[in-house]
Parts: sequence; structure tokens; C-alpha cells
Amino acid sequence: MRFACRAGACFALALICVAVRAEKSRSTQVPLRTLLTAREAHDMLPEEAARAYPVHLRAVVTYYDPYIDSRHSALFICDATGCIFVKIPSRPILPLQTGDVIDVVGVSEPGDYAPLVDQAQVRIVGRSHVPRQAQRATMAELISGSMDCHWVEISGVVHVVRLNETNAIYEIATTEGPISAVTRREAGIDYEQFVDSLVLVHGNAAPVFNRKRQKVGVHLFFPSLHELTVVQPGPPHSFAMPALSLTSLLRYIPGKKTEELARRVHVQGRATLQWPGRMLCIQQERGEGFCMNTAQDAPVNVGDLVDVLGFPAIKELKLTMEDATYRLADGVALQTIAKPMTISQALQGDHDGELVEIEGKLIGQDSSPGDLTLLMRSGNFLFPATLPQAATGSGALPWKEGSTLRLTGICSVQVDNETTVQGEGGVRPGMVRILLRSMGDVEVLQAPTWWTPLHMLEILVVVAVLAFVAFVWIIVLRHRVGLQTKALRDSEERLRHLSEHDALTNLPNRILLNDRLTMALQRAERFHERLGLLMVDVDRFKEVNDTFGHNVGDKLLCELAKRISHAVRLTDTVARFGGDEFIVLLPDLHALEEVQTIAAKIVTAISAPFHIGPEQSPVSVTVSVGVCTYPEAGLNMETLLEHVDAAMYSVKEHGRNAFQVYRPDGM
Repeated sequence: MRFACRAGACFALALICVAVRAEKSRSTQVPLRTLLTAREAHDMLPEEAARAYPVHLRAVVTYYDPYIDSRHSALFICDATGCIFVKIPSRPILPLQTGDVIDVVGVSEPGDYAPLVDQAQVRIVGRSHVPRQAQRATMAELISGSMDCHWVEISGVVHVVRLNETNAIYEIATTEGPISAVTRREAGIDYEQFVDSLVLVHGNAAPVFNRKRQKVGVHLFFPSLHELTVVQPGPPHSFAMPALSLTSLLRYIPGKKTEELARRVHVQGRATLQWPGRMLCIQQERGEGFCMNTAQDAPVNVGDLVDVLGFPAIKELKLTMEDATYRLADGVALQTIAKPMTISQALQGDHDGELVEIEGKLIGQDSSPGDLTLLMRSGNFLFPATLPQAATGSGALPWKEGSTLRLTGICSVQVDNETTVQGEGGVRPGMVRILLRSMGDVEVLQAPTWWTPLHMLEILVVVAVLAFVAFVWIIVLRHRVGLQTKALRDSEERLRHLSEHDALTNLPNRILLNDRLTMALQRAERFHERLGLLMVDVDRFKEVNDTFGHNVGDKLLCELAKRISHAVRLTDTVARFGGDEFIVLLPDLHALEEVQTIAAKIVTAISAPFHIGPEQSPVSVTVSVGVCTYPEAGLNMETLLEHVDAAMYSVKEHGRNAFQVYRPDGM
């Protein structure tokens, strides 16, 4: 009995201890703070916002749209500190209007892109107005996400207004890029009046993001036309504007304002191709032609005189028009004459957009994407021809592989982006595609003969053998196409190498150096690293040429290139800059002493005599080396090259056969 009492006392004591600890734990918990401003709720880290902090805001409604998303309404509110998105159900529709002062109670949530207010309860408590002033926003700021949800101002030219049942979407071209501005559709508004107008818009910036919460674009939500100001209206009768020549579009004109370059223009020409609802091509009297995408499907016959309105743009490095509309012009339809040419002439790039006539042999057909593609061969060149699906019908195609065809269509030159970017600025053609209008644009000049050895064999063997032989024939044909394609790629690779390397020393030339230096500067800026730049100039190289001849001078330059390359790291770039000058790019430096060490190694390596040949006496030369570093000597390529050149000439002025580091405060 005594033992039982003691056990009961111990159990009671244990219960008391547990209760005391629980009470102590409850007393030490820190309650979540309540967020009272829009800025405080919006600028939280996602990890913090996920803790569901209580939010209590009093703010003004700047945009409310219960129709734009089936999951929830779009509700933006702003107070004196900033703006934030409030997540509320799309139904029931609340009696909210722009300018209402509302009391919002909810919790913080990370959101799909930035923190927002979730589980919100909204109560109207008064009436005010949207912010009078809006912060001017650049496209760079909007894309960066730093102005997410902010009440901002943008300006640009309206290209098109797209309408659905509940919203109007303005596609606006700003000086820094396109942006979509979304608002509620209003009854009785002629939205076409805004096209080609220069406008100012106030609204809430919103992101376009992917599933990884990464921003890929931006658009703007503005509440009504009260927040859209027409600074300069578009022409009332755009088709009455003077028709321009295609060669005058997107040309440099001194003194012309940027916004004028983005305005809609009027061009006129003869229709050469129409894919209804997709594409229209025209050609002017001087032969210039181009194609544009258009949603219009009003029928146009080849040769009709057509007026076109649109916004000049560059797509795939070629002239086109965005948001184009057209109508038939007054004038007699004339027959358009196709210009006969070879595939080699088409690859020159001078006949892009023109109606041409070209011959080739059909080596393959493909209709899997929808449109029919004919794979043609002319000499050593392969080129495709495309016929729209609507023009092919559902019947069997009459052309057999191996047929020699004459094609009449639009010459569409595909630009070689890689060589164009690396070049001096001129567009370089890479491939030609022929756009066909109808089945009648394909004329069979010579059909393949049926009596081939293969067909003779088919007569003598069973059906199974015939099927096998046909299968083998297809494999061989595809293999030939693959070989020819590989040969073209190998040729392009050789040409690319020649365009980027010096023919004498096989070192990178200026084109490749500029590309690598640009990339190195971007990397150095991003990771806060140093890079070095050396300019190596051979002292009195002219005396070597005058004494031993240019043949020895060329061999000496090759040996110089080898010694400089051996004196630097594998990750460094040695380029021939011109004549007897070399540039050495040293990325990923940690200290100035590293670049000085490499410069000294180069000076020492070059000072040893050069043995050009068994019958040639040793040749001794020295070099003057200019040295500069990023960011001490400059932040861009032009400045670094200028300063390293100055450092090199300073060496020459003080005796040569040495190196000199450029310093902003004097060398």
C-alpha cells in the first residue's frame, strides 16, 4: 500500500512537470507580426512570405478584373508605400471600382512570381482616386522585375488593339521594345482610332513568367481609358498617306526622331503571292519585293495593285511589316513576270522577296508539318520549296522524285545569323527557300524514265523482293542527301574558320578577338573579375623585311606567334591585330602581378634569336608590350584597346624591348 501511494505521487509529479513545460513553451512563442503596408508585404523574400504573415491594408483599387483569369480575379491596390496584387476568387463579382478605398485582411503568400495577399477579405470603406503621378519606367527596369506591381508610366506607338469579350489588349511599341497593355473593354469605343497613335499609359506592371517563377516578359494593366493619354494621334486616313518605296524604309535619316521610325507607313505594289490569312508578298516597279504576315484573308490575285499599311520591322534580319492590313488599290491588274535565275544567283541575296523562276531536280517531298515541302537540288546546292496546304488539296501529288522541275515563286533568302553577326555589318545569305502560290507554279520539264534496271528487276522477282529493293533505294537516296548536306556543312565550317583566323599565322583575327573580348568583358563584369590585355609590337620590323626580304619576315611572324602562344596560358587568346602587332587577352586574373609576369615572359621569349632556316643566319628582334587591365584601364573594349595602344607606344618612346602598364594617373 505504501509503494502504491509513492507511485501515485510520482505520476502526479510527472504530470505537473509536463504541464509546466507546456505552459512555458506557449509563453515563449513569438506571434507573427502583422504587415500593414503594401511595400512591406510585397518586398518580402519568398521564404518569409510562405509563413503566411497576417496582412491588414487600407489602399486604393487601381485595377479590378474578374474575367481575365478563371482561377481568380486580377486586383491591384496601392497605398502611400507602393502596390501589391490581391488574390480573390473570380466569383462572386465584387462591386469594386477604380478609386475605391478598401480595407483588406489576408495573409502573405509567395505567389507564382512575387509575394501577394492571399485569402483576402475585402471591404469598401471610402472613395478616392488612383495615384496622380506614375513613375516613368524603362523596359530594362520592367524586365528586371524591380518595378513589379508598381504604378508606372510607359509611352509608345500603338501597333494594334486586340479585342475579346471582356478585354482590350494594346500592343505598344516603345523605344526599348514591345509591351502589351491590358484593360477592361468599354462599350461604344472605336479602338481602331488608337492604332498608330503615340500614347502615354498609367497602370500596374505585371510579369509574364514560366513555371520556374522566372520572368520572361512584362505587360501592363490599366483600369480605363482615363489612364491612356493620346500624345499624338495617328493619321485619320492612313491609306491616303503617300506610298513609300521599300528601299526608303528603316533607313538612317539625320534628325529623324525615334518615335517617327516606329510609325505606320503606306506602301504599294503588285501582289506576287498570297497565302490567305497567313502571308502576302508584293513587288514594286523597281523590282524590290518583300513578304509580310497578315491575318486578312480577302482574296488578292497575282498582279493586283495592293495598298498595304503596317509597321516596318526586321525579322530574321529582313524587312517585313508587323500588324499589316491591305486593300486593293485603283489600277489595272498587270501580269507579273518572273525573273529566271540559277540557285547560285539567288544565293547572292539580291533578289529576296522577288518573283523568280528557278530549275532543279526533285529529290524529296515532306508534308508532315502541314505545308508541302519539296526538297530540290541544283548542281551542288540543295534548296526547299514550300507550297501551302490549302493549295495541295487531298489528291495524290503528280511529281515524282528525280523529276526536273521549273518552279515559279517568291525567293525568300534565309540569313546566316552567325556569319552576319561576326561580319562588318552586311547581311550574309545562308539559304534560299522558294515560296509557291499554287500547283500551277510547278512545271515538269523532264520526268524520270520508268525503264530502269531496278524496274526490270522488279518484273522478274516476287513482290517481297520488290518491296525490299524499294526500301534499299530509299535508304541510299537519304544517305546521298545526308552526304551532300554534310559536305555543305563542312564547307560552311571551313569558310567560318577562314573568316575568323589570320591566313599567315592561323591565329584569331580581329573578328574573333572582338567576339572573345566582348564575352570576357561580360563575364568579368558579372563575376567582378579582372582581365588583362597586352599589345605586342615588333620593334623595327620594317628593317627585317628590308634586310632579309618579306619571305623571311612572314616566317618570323609565324615564329613570333608560336613563342607568344607558348608564353601564355591555354585559356588565353593570342590574336594577330594587324601587320606586326599582336593582342593577348588574359581572362580570369586575380592580381595585376599575373599580367606583368606574362608580359615579362613574352619580352624574354622574343629576345632570343630566331632560326628561320638552315641557310639563313639567326634573326634577332625585340618587342614593345603595352599592358592594361579591366576595370582599372577602362570598362569597354574601345577604351581598353586605346589605352593598351598608348602603353605600347610609351614603351617605344622609352627605349623598346620592355613592357609598360597603363595607369589612369599616368604611366
